[in-house]
Amino acid sequence: MNLMKKCCLLLTLLALLFAVPAFSHSSPPVPSPTPPPEAVKTSILDLGRHLVLVNREHRISKTYIPQDLVLPRVATRKESLQEQILMTREAAQALEALFEAALMEEGHVLYAVSGYRSYGIQQILFNTKVQEVGSRERAQRRVALAGTSEHQLGLAIDLQAPSHLNLSQAFGDTEEGKWAGENAHRFGFILRYKTAWRDLTGISDEPWHFRYVGIAHATAMHQLDIPFETYVTYARMLPEYVLTGGSHVLLAGLIADLMAEKQPEALQALQKADEAGQESALRQATAPYLTGQSYEQALWYSYPTPKPTAEPWVDADEEEVLLHPSGSN
Repeated sequence: MNLMKKCCLLLTLLALLFAVPAFSHSSPPVPSPTPPPEAVKTSILDLGRHLVLVNREHRISKTYIPQDLVLPRVATRKESLQEQILMTREAAQALEALFEAALMEEGHVLYAVSGYRSYGIQQILFNTKVQEVGSRERAQRRVALAGTSEHQLGLAIDLQAPSHLNLSQAFGDTEEGKWAGENAHRFGFILRYKTAWRDLTGISDEPWHFRYVGIAHATAMHQLDIPFETYVTYARMLPEYVLTGGSHVLLAGLIADLMAEKQPEALQALQKADEAGQESALRQATAPYLTGQSYEQALWYSYPTPKPTAEPWVDADEEEVLLHPSGSN
């Protein structure tokens, strides 16, 4: 083979070598990470939120424990109970405000008796009641089955007073019990069970049992005088932003209309509002239900915010004397 042919062959081999695709000499491409799934949106009606319904038809898992349990700083009839009563943080703060108001406004002393209870403790209480009354059916009128108790939510509290140290219907006849029943909604609590609601709730009258749902919803229910089961039935028809941002005036008005089998015009507008228009929609929808108060007043009542702390006042002359006493440099 002459030199010319050898050179041509060498050039051909070199051309073939550099013509091989680059990826054949490199690592395989790293796949793009799968985007994390969007967080599941929860509703105020779901477990872990204020409007979750718990009863014999809507049960809780035996493993459920609220995540933010704290000790409310309230009075108890026994010192040993003070470290045992737990509630979710927001409910505990509301309970403290309720107790303070009872004392400051009327001189009433309230006692917290029982807050959060685990599934296991509730089972023990129910079994004890069965042995006491002789049947499961009779026991269920007074003690909830495990998994059906609001106490497991950390949102329920049982109350007593120095004048009546028992959990009985007589508490509702005490001055403290009457005050609590008439004022608890101001702090976000509802009187959960009444005799008139027994067929729906399955529980006899319990004037000592209060459930935290937030001021807006508690006040709406108090004004409508309806059980929680009825309220939640109609609340499910309302947009989520109405349930979390609507005042008691709007909530009571809409639900009263729905109960009367009316289709509120305001509800249609609320359902159509996009995120940017929700605040305006709430204002417009509330207007027809307002009586003697402004929209802002209704909103501030339902969602009170702490008053800002004023800046400390300092006397300028006194400060000058303290910083630069006479005769000093």
